[in-house]
Amino acid sequence: MITEQFIWFIDSRFYYQTTSLDKIVHLIPPHQKSIKIIIDASAQLKGRGYWHLFNDKQLLSDELMQKIETKKEQLIKFFTMNAMDVEITINSSADYLKVLNTEVNNNQNSLVVIEDNIVDKRHSIFQRLTDIKAPVLLLNKQAWKHPLSVIGAIDPLHEHARITTIDEHIATLSENWAKQLKASWLVAHCYHVTSVLVKYKSKILSMHRDGLADFAKKHRIPAGKTILLEGIPEVALTSYIKKNSSNILVMGLVTRNKLEQFWIGSTTTALLTELPCDILLVKK
Repeated sequence: MITEQFIWFIDSRFYYQTTSLDKIVHLIPPHQKSIKIIIDASAQLKGRGYWHLFNDKQLLSDELMQKIETKKEQLIKFFTMNAMDVEITINSSADYLKVLNTEVNNNQNSLVVIEDNIVDKRHSIFQRLTDIKAPVLLLNKQAWKHPLSVIGAIDPLHEHARITTIDEHIATLSENWAKQLKASWLVAHCYHVTSVLVKYKSKILSMHRDGLADFAKKHRIPAGKTILLEGIPEVALTSYIKKNSSNILVMGLVTRNKLEQFWIGSTTTALLTELPCDILLVKK
């Protein structure tokens, strides 16, 4: 997928990070230089149930909107200084997901960017990531250190019954993003041998090694661009990312049924609880 439309979804309750501004400037190609921003004021205007304590609700609402307008002007100034076109919408509708997906539907090659926050301060959109009709890039607060590196997490044996094409998409995106960012890249597969199966460890290792090799051959991944990690995926990936200072993890986020529409799979859940780096979530 070649990203043609960048949409940054900002929670108006918090100031955006300067690190996020720097990352977005690096992400948007020189020939494109445009971005759409949705500043969502719905959570802030809702006031989490405390509005009944204020006599002049309209005055309070006006004050909040004025602060948001100030943020908007600051963003316009920043992107103008970086020779980028920016279109900013302030959303006050409670149905922020509909507003976001309306923008996404304007271009099928959209990417939604969302800043991370500590769990108890996250926007409720984090509980609806699977409902966003585009890949999602979650940005943490860590600045990028050069040279950059991208790692894609795949499951070529399809042990978790996910869509078979998603691994190919992850590998392709990892390589394409690395080229655009002038970064190194790898495709990783994790395997874990439980204590009850330890006597079969050699056989299990061989099975996963062969599965990764077959995947690399089928999709023409160059030699040296794959790595097999031992351990529970969320632990092995986090350890590798921290040890090697990886900047972006590309991984899948899929919905298999209604009961799983919020958090999908233990690996994804664990990694989204505390982002080890920026995470690009691929849907298909």
